[in-house]
Amino acid sequence: MSVSGLYAGGITWSDVINNLIGTLEVTIFAVAAAAFLIGSLMYISGFISEENKNKGKNLMIGALFGMAIVLSAKAIFNAAYFFVYGN
Repeated sequence: MSVSGLYAGGITWSDVINNLIGTLEVTIFAVAAAAFLIGSLMYISGFISEENKNKGKNLMIGALFGMAIVLSAKAIFNAAYFFVYGN
């Protein structure tokens, strides 16, 4: 069954869901990568303040956890999608 009202016309609901998940995945991963870079800069500038070093380290660890969560959520979604649609 195709989705009505969309410009592509022949797009299905599974395509819409895949496009939405893909967009969210890339966006969240990019934000986590930016947070990791900011954390690394804060860690490098830790010679000025020990507080910056700790904040930077915590930000880098949080960004890595965020990236891991995004990747594992994508894998879980793909497994569920396989069992529902069989593709």
